[in-house]
Amino acid sequence: MPGRLTLRPLCLALFASVAIPALPVQAAEYGDFAYDTLRTLTIDHAGRHSGTEAFEDAADWMSSRFTLGGTTLTRQPFTTRRGLASQNVIGTVGNIDQGFILVGAHFDSAPQRPGYTGPALQGVDDNGSGAAVLTEIAAHLAGLPVETGLVFNAFGAEETGLEGSAFYRQELEAAGEIDRLKGMINIDSLITGDFMYAHAGTNYLTDPALKSYWTRIHAIADELGIDLRSNPGLNPHYPVDTGCCSDAGNYEDLNIPVLWLEATNWEIGDLDGYTQTTNPGIPGGASWHDPAIDNWDVLEAAFGPDHIPGRLEDWSRLLTRLLVELTNADLAASAQSGAGFSLAMTDQLARDHQAFQAAVDRAVLALFTRRPGLGETSVDVFVEGLARPGGFDGAATADHETAGRIGFRADHRLSDLVTLGADLHLSRGRDDLAGGSDLDRTGVAFGLGVLVNDGAPGWLAASVSAGYARVDGTRAFTMASGLGATILDQRFDGQTNARSFGARIEGGWDLALGGIATGPVVGLDYTRYELDGFTETGPARTALTYPDQSYNSAQGELGWRVRGSVAIGETTTLAPYARAGWVHEFADGRPDTIRLTAGDGSSRQVVLAEADDDFGRATLGARIFFGETVSTYAEVETRFGHDDGAQTAVIAGLSLRF
Repeated sequence: MPGRLTLRPLCLALFASVAIPALPVQAAEYGDFAYDTLRTLTIDHAGRHSGTEAFEDAADWMSSRFTLGGTTLTRQPFTTRRGLASQNVIGTVGNIDQGFILVGAHFDSAPQRPGYTGPALQGVDDNGSGAAVLTEIAAHLAGLPVETGLVFNAFGAEETGLEGSAFYRQELEAAGEIDRLKGMINIDSLITGDFMYAHAGTNYLTDPALKSYWTRIHAIADELGIDLRSNPGLNPHYPVDTGCCSDAGNYEDLNIPVLWLEATNWEIGDLDGYTQTTNPGIPGGASWHDPAIDNWDVLEAAFGPDHIPGRLEDWSRLLTRLLVELTNADLAASAQSGAGFSLAMTDQLARDHQAFQAAVDRAVLALFTRRPGLGETSVDVFVEGLARPGGFDGAATADHETAGRIGFRADHRLSDLVTLGADLHLSRGRDDLAGGSDLDRTGVAFGLGVLVNDGAPGWLAASVSAGYARVDGTRAFTMASGLGATILDQRFDGQTNARSFGARIEGGWDLALGGIATGPVVGLDYTRYELDGFTETGPARTALTYPDQSYNSAQGELGWRVRGSVAIGETTTLAPYARAGWVHEFADGRPDTIRLTAGDGSSRQVVLAEADDDFGRATLGARIFFGETVSTYAEVETRFGHDDGAQTAVIAGLSLRF
């Protein structure tokens, strides 16, 4: 069942990419890992039937291929009916306590016929190919957020009568754990056949719901452009869409979906799948159990050097995607990605509000240098740009932010002590996030404020504000496997509206020291944010619906500022300033959880990284006044000691006074 997920700190940029496993990339291309498994399994461990040294060595090799991060290895020895030593090699991914899917492929080869003295059976097709793909898909799934556990079982003793798979089932039943088995997928003989097939278990004939795996994998094959077929039912002994004669047969009497995977040709020979190919390079049309045919030299000569790697690639792509969907790993990963994307939205809204407040602060600071005459009103129009390049530290939320703002500011000198102000800002901004996600924001904000100061050291400023923003975004969701291969690379578009309501008060005491004024500052900034819910457009299964969100921020600040005013000409004045303070968040700061609904209607609650409650903030800037009407300014703002990074920004603007 969907549960609670935890989004790690923003520096992981999960809103852009979910590559969960913490292991080195082994092979970025599908089929590579399986190919390496297959070469060693079939060449170094030819003749690996149960009871032989080759089988024991092959079991060691299979074990080594199941030891990637996130996979738990188990070896299950047993004795065959003929007294031969055999074993199952099992790799487990995820928590199987609440249920699991069994994916099986036998790795033993058929016993050599009495009197045979030729080369040992390599068993490239039967079933080195299935065993090799089994190891690759286990590695692809390792470390992913599967909601249903996976058991990858390399069966022994299939060739002596499906004994390894039967023993595994017996052990489940003896332990009272058979009810945890939710489905069975069997992989056997993937190379020689003309076509790739996926069949359902015969139990679907009495319960069509048990054909669900069959339906899912054929839909995935269509999406990926892979020619995947199913038993056409031309032989009455093998009903349409059913398979036969491998380890899956031990599970067809259970009330679970069963899937048979193979490569053959059900439309030739006796129409039973035993004749695999019309290729003239395969005498008799089949390679089963024949050392003279089921080997690398013959198969590559018959089908060409690209056939085996191509088959391994296609089967690995299909099965990895199938298991990701059956375990809902894609939905869990998409929820984590969406939670990070939502977190990026809330961060953008906070930065937009802070940019508005910073512009108001600059306007108030300018009043200490030039303010209207008593009873007079001044109107300033300004335009400014902001760039937040990213890269100042590794934890920054956005790789890059750019924003522009047009503002109108009116100040009225009510008395020697009181100056009233009003602000109207129009802004646009864009965040380019890690991995190709982006957020575009168009907003308007309005504020009213008052400055209480008559030239004495003490001063007090207060303001209220309201803002509205339309946010358009693209979420880039790239899900990588445990081997670094891309499982999903999707884009989702979304649009929503946001509002903010704020109140701020701060005051300080400026001590005159030569040509500068400096002193302590204390303030409190309260903001309520509201973000409307929305539904993404994009691939239906992993697209998300986001809920309405509302949260509060109440930041107290204790700091120090310095400002100056230096005449550099008859009509030109330079007014540098700097400020640094320690900030404490008294409220939420941002949401700590979010519940997201996937395209299939299932919902997942994601626990977000908590907002940093204590950090520092610093500003350094200067304004140049050219006469009474024109001024320019530049500012650098940053923060320090914050879990989400510095978010350093550079602002430059031009202001005209009327």
